[in-house]
Amino acid sequence: MLSVPTRGWVLDAFGGPEVLRLEERATNPPGEDEVLLDVEVAGVNFGDTMIRRGEYLRNQPLSMGPGCEVVGRVAIAGRNATVAENARVAGWVEAGGAYANRVIVPAHRVYPVPDDIPAGAIAALFLQGTTAEYGVNMYGRLAAGEVLLVHGAAGGVGSVAVQLGKIAGGRVIATASSEAKRDAVLEQGADVVLDSRDPDSLTRRVFEESDGRGCDVVLDGIGGPLFLPSLKGLAVHGRYVVVGSATQQPAAFDARHLLVRNQTVCGFILANINARDPAEPSRALLHLCDLVRNGELHPRYETVPLEQAPEVHRLMEDRKLSGKVVLEP
Repeated sequence: MLSVPTRGWVLDAFGGPEVLRLEERATNPPGEDEVLLDVEVAGVNFGDTMIRRGEYLRNQPLSMGPGCEVVGRVAIAGRNATVAENARVAGWVEAGGAYANRVIVPAHRVYPVPDDIPAGAIAALFLQGTTAEYGVNMYGRLAAGEVLLVHGAAGGVGSVAVQLGKIAGGRVIATASSEAKRDAVLEQGADVVLDSRDPDSLTRRVFEESDGRGCDVVLDGIGGPLFLPSLKGLAVHGRYVVVGSATQQPAAFDARHLLVRNQTVCGFILANINARDPAEPSRALLHLCDLVRNGELHPRYETVPLEQAPEVHRLMEDRKLSGKVVLEP
């Protein structure tokens, strides 16, 4: 099994997409607490562009290549791994380097997935879909009849969040940055889609679209200029959930304003959820797979060849992508 070489993208320097280099090398065996996966698809996330730029971790090593999630089958399981060889799994590659045809993953970071769901759909549901699930239902606690505001609604997290909001019986107000993206979000089921490039009108429009009450839950993966007008549009007892910061811009507010409206502002990352509950993200991922199987959830994804990774990064940074993009070796 080790005779098949590993072919994947590596970094020679930090910088633009041009620093990515496709390399073929001998496949190493997994350690006793690891598994070697044959990759069906590797998911692309905004954080991968930060890895490429050297902005993902403090003192980030150059050896950390882009890519943190894959869907594939276990080729070789280490001695201490409990997953069976040939099992289909989603793999969380926290050390990076997942843009490859073969990848080694810690055994505790692989999660069994069903055979009847397309690999691209599972990748769309894995890190980004579970983030949407936690944001809408765990931290947002969206109830039927409430109003959900989703920023970046054409992206991987946002597109799933819009659908989960409708499944929960909510009214969904979404934002996106182009007419094409707004049309796509409407197709995902949003009740109304606003222009995210116009933050000055956001608070007013939220109140108009919620009968003057404001939104009960905000799911914000963008931050920056959208934060304060969204917070001003938050209803009494509203929950503001930060799931990312695509703008990489700080957002500040006067916390005293939360008192009189009984509001909550919170954020989370998946690693901390897993540390608190080892059953996650597997439980949430399988739940989302059930929703796909039942026809309630339709993850948006596009499959492109592994060789197109630099171009995908360019499009992502230019905010020209909608839904999830997965790389197929």
